[in-house]
Amino acid sequence: MTLLKYAFAALTLLVPTLAAADDFAAWEDRNQFDCNGPFEHFSPADVKEKDGWRFEHTGGTVKVRRIKPRAGKKAVLGLLAGIKDLEPETKAMLDTFLANFEKADVDAIVIGGDTSSEPDVLDQILEYLARATTRPLLVVAGNMERGAALNYAILKQRKAGALHMLNLDLIRRYDGDGVDVLGLGGYHDKAYLHVAAACIYKDKDLEALERAAAAADDVTVLLTHGPPRQKGQKALDYVPGADNVGDVRLTALIQKAKIPFGISGHILEAAARGTDLSGNVLAQKKNHPSLYVNQGSANPLPWKLNDGTTSYGLAALMTFDGKNASYEVIRGPKPAAKAAPETINE
Repeated sequence: MTLLKYAFAALTLLVPTLAAADDFAAWEDRNQFDCNGPFEHFSPADVKEKDGWRFEHTGGTVKVRRIKPRAGKKAVLGLLAGIKDLEPETKAMLDTFLANFEKADVDAIVIGGDTSSEPDVLDQILEYLARATTRPLLVVAGNMERGAALNYAILKQRKAGALHMLNLDLIRRYDGDGVDVLGLGGYHDKAYLHVAAACIYKDKDLEALERAAAAADDVTVLLTHGPPRQKGQKALDYVPGADNVGDVRLTALIQKAKIPFGISGHILEAAARGTDLSGNVLAQKKNHPSLYVNQGSANPLPWKLNDGTTSYGLAALMTFDGKNASYEVIRGPKPAAKAAPETINE
């Protein structure tokens, strides 16, 4: 057997392929009740083009490219999480962050969980995002959404024409130009689920991620809601009074699969920073060979952070330059104080 045949046989074992021809609509329908889809594929690719983007779906992987290639070699992601509602203040904050992403010419926008626990609000938020940008939207569930409800909400937007909204609970690998994003929906600890039937990921979902990482052809970034287990009070998983609460299985997976980058926005107190895998804080706007970012909550409600500052809405940019990555935190402005009501002298 030639080396080429050996390589093909190894790839076949790594990435299962469905025997029959398929299309992505059938794939979504078949996996609509799953928190995380299987990492298997169909052939030939289901190809769609919309608003300057080309989407090649093969089930567990989607290859996304600009129809008109971008200048330069850096890939940029805009990071959001914890939107929670679509009140006027939240909508204004999202507009601010989306304008920053547009200016940075991001290749995709991450929606990293805790979008909403209410199905009608979830629909409103996803519809708003789908209309507000034509850039790929990579969505995963947090500990706030029911997996099937999120799948259905995304499917409704896609059927309405939002082909750029991509469900990274079902699609396990986003094959971008310069970076591959591996998606894992849900959370690891049942005690912190906000609603019944919210998504808990299982060992088989981590095994599928390991296969997805092995199939990547660019640097990989792991998109999860909750962080890996780290150490210390400056880590992405540190909660005062509870210590480090990240998932040890994620840390083990990252080490085993050699995934150098990660995104996880769940621990709101630990937001607005990037670290190495151990939990040591890394400087913004500088390249690092390994980097894990907590983008925090985009919601404008005040939240006290572990660094002593207060968040009034957070987002981030993550830039991939070859085998290195950098990050930049975007802080929403503090709301203006409301004027006291005037008194009337009689």
